[in-house]
Amino acid sequence: MMQNLEIRQLMPSDTEYLKACAELSAQCLPEEAWSFESFLSETEKPSGYVLVILENQIVKGFLTASCILDSADLTAIAVSPEYRKKGLAGKLLEALFEKIGSAEIFLEVRESNQNAIALYQKYQFQQVGIRKNFYQNPQENAILMKRGGN
Repeated sequence: MMQNLEIRQLMPSDTEYLKACAELSAQCLPEEAWSFESFLSETEKPSGYVLVILENQIVKGFLTASCILDSADLTAIAVSPEYRKKGLAGKLLEALFEKIGSAEIFLEVRESNQNAIALYQKYQFQQVGIRKNFYQNPQENAILMKRGGN
């Protein structure tokens, strides 16, 4: 396990990888899952990023973000359940940091998702606010986090 890892930024022509991202999104984020069309749309935007981590050409995790000027929004991140706690989400975050440089990054995370919050804190994200009832099914507050900037 964990052989031949590669991080790749997807393009609109990467149809099979985009389909795999949609399947992984449905598995990992059922209440907020992205469709194939959503992933495709993100790759078509000049400001959009879809980064995947591949093992032997199979998608094991993804990250989506959009960056305009010096501000980015991390919109989704997921890792296949059998690959969690192995540093893959961190590798995706590091790849995003390399792509966008010193841009400040914002994200929302369910307040109950302590594993994700710990990951983000490890990468210098700090809580800057709470969005009441941001998530549905179940209804839950989002913690707004930020890295970089002032």
